[in-house]
Amino acid sequence: VPYLKLAGVVLCGWQMARALVVAHANRASDPAFFDAKIAIAQFYAEHILVQAGGLEASIVGAKGGEGVLALTEDQF
Repeated sequence: VPYLKLAGVVLCGWQMARALVVAHANRASDPAFFDAKIAIAQFYAEHILVQAGGLEASIVGAKGGEGVLALTEDQF
């Protein structure tokens, strides 16, 4: 489950970043709409994307490799 959640958080962050680039480039055409896109991307970065580090630690194992990386290939 942590792998799936990490993938979702990071991939959504990537898409938010793409939308942010478009929002900045087109802001003059519809400031209210694109300001909302910028605010949403900022919220995502500050409140959701920060979970990626904790998810990574839960996968790798914060105590030096006791996580899934300690398994052999055959154990998968």
